[in-house]
Amino acid sequence: MRRPRLFAVLVLVVATSSRGMAQAPQPGPEVKKLAVMAGVWQYEGEAKATALGPAAKISGKQTGTMVANGFGLQWSGQETGAFGGVQWGEIDVYDAASKTYRFLGYQSDGATWSGTFTIAGNTWKATSTMTVKGTSYHMRAETVIAADGKSQTWKAELSTDGGKTWVPWVEQKLTKVS
Repeated sequence: MRRPRLFAVLVLVVATSSRGMAQAPQPGPEVKKLAVMAGVWQYEGEAKATALGPAAKISGKQTGTMVANGFGLQWSGQETGAFGGVQWGEIDVYDAASKTYRFLGYQSDGATWSGTFTIAGNTWKATSTMTVKGTSYHMRAETVIAADGKSQTWKAELSTDGGKTWVPWVEQKLTKVS
């Protein structure tokens, strides 16, 4: 008689302990849209003459990695060209409460930026505020990702008057290398 009772107790313990084990939350479909950017990207482009500096060719490499159990996209990059040799980082997340994507970035010359973006199909549109050498600027940009996910274009505009007037700032072509 002891064995059936022992078996029943074991079954009860296992069933009770498995109920107490919660599964880690999983990213929803909005968050999963960020994954298209994961990987290593090479880029080349042109910076236009603006308050940030003269016109010049730029190039760089950026790496996007899904982090925090897939809830965020973390960027790191290196760039040469109009802004000298800089390193930068950024984190992109989906804010379920406001139903927007948010980002926060920083650069090795002290520049910082933060803003929001939307995703509609293969087009990402961003607006942000940047601080460069103690001066605030507004930026808006559009990224268009190719249907195969292996290339993209990025165009940005800059405003020095709080978003009243805009001038072209940077155009880049990016290619996924891994």
